[in-house]
Amino acid sequence: MDKEKAFLHHDIYPNAADIFNVDIKSIEDIKEDCIFIIDTNVLLLPYKTSTSSFEEIEKAFSKLIAKDQLLIPAQVAREFAKNRPEHLKTLFQQLNAVKSKISKPATGQYPLLESLTEYKEAKDIEKQIQELQKNYSKKIDNILENMKKWRWDDPVSAVYKELFKSNIIQELDLSQDELIDDLERRNKHNIPPGFKDKAKDDYGIGDLIIWRTILAVAKNKNKDIVFVSGDEKNDWFYRSDSQSLYPRFELITEFKNYTEDKTLHIIKSSKFLDILGAAEEAVTEVKIMEIELNENVYPLDLEGYQAEEAVYAWLKQTEGNKEIIRNNRFPDFIIEDFITKQGVEVISASNMSVYRLMRKINDSLAKGTSKISSKKMDSVRIVVVVPTLAYYHNLRVRKAEELDEIQTEEAQIVFGVVTEKGIFAKLI
Repeated sequence: MDKEKAFLHHDIYPNAADIFNVDIKSIEDIKEDCIFIIDTNVLLLPYKTSTSSFEEIEKAFSKLIAKDQLLIPAQVAREFAKNRPEHLKTLFQQLNAVKSKISKPATGQYPLLESLTEYKEAKDIEKQIQELQKNYSKKIDNILENMKKWRWDDPVSAVYKELFKSNIIQELDLSQDELIDDLERRNKHNIPPGFKDKAKDDYGIGDLIIWRTILAVAKNKNKDIVFVSGDEKNDWFYRSDSQSLYPRFELITEFKNYTEDKTLHIIKSSKFLDILGAAEEAVTEVKIMEIELNENVYPLDLEGYQAEEAVYAWLKQTEGNKEIIRNNRFPDFIIEDFITKQGVEVISASNMSVYRLMRKINDSLAKGTSKISSKKMDSVRIVVVVPTLAYYHNLRVRKAEELDEIQTEEAQIVFGVVTEKGIFAKLI
């Protein structure tokens, strides 16, 4: 008999009574005094975001550093050094591809048409376009040449050089043998983190080092921890229908026992920026990138009933024990408990212009407000299923102010996409 396996749960949950007395403080309660620990993917994020979003990320880091609230595990810094060249290489390849796709317009030589004014004008415009394309190609060449000169002074690395001094980088005081022994024990008994990363080049030791660093920081500094990661780590979360729900209880328990009842939160980069007061445009852009990273989102031409089914499954998952009633008229669903009644109307934005969508949203909000005024509903949610993330981004750029103005506390708009597996994923 494998004694260690037989009594595994005694080791994972040494204090059985604590299982029913887990007290996790909210992020709001701890955010002014906790330590924010940053994952590798968060440091790499600016290589994909717009300049304005990078500036918001920089502000968030600076704000926390000024208050001694930000640390980076040494393992994260090493992973950043390993992955940074790949991101620069991808950017270089993308620019090269753009250049190679530039095609010159060719009106052609037609002597018969030379007497036509329109033909002459077309030829003149052709020359202008060719000159613009030539200049455009030169500019891309200049950008590529500048990129070739980068060593550790690309725009992102230059900012990090100013921000992340040695006191921000947290080394782990454990030997390699101790870490390997711990990893083997976790792999043997499927204890997170690391056991689902056995196939990786490092056998999953990277996530374990980060986890042990989180534990050490919390204990040594006697602080609550918020771990920021844009990656939905498979063995850090309970999952349902390919979606991360909440951190695994083994991690919460290990953290609580090791740190004498401190609180741990694991949040995404978009939530991190939101907490630190970043601009909505930056939060939205990062949220979209997270969905693209963790879900296979592809352009959808959804029929109304398909969008409704995806939203219905999401409501069942998120509304707990409330009763969800399908409705044959407005709204599509009614959510009831003993106290409140909420209507949910689903709009599929497939094949719909922004103008037409806004009109549809306004019509639905008007109907919802009427239901609320007549006491038939307490509140209404309009759930808009957008066909692509680019569509949503374009909508926010053009209509953000109007969307904010037309909502009330009782009548809200929710946006989301449907993944390749037919799962509704809510956007900010």
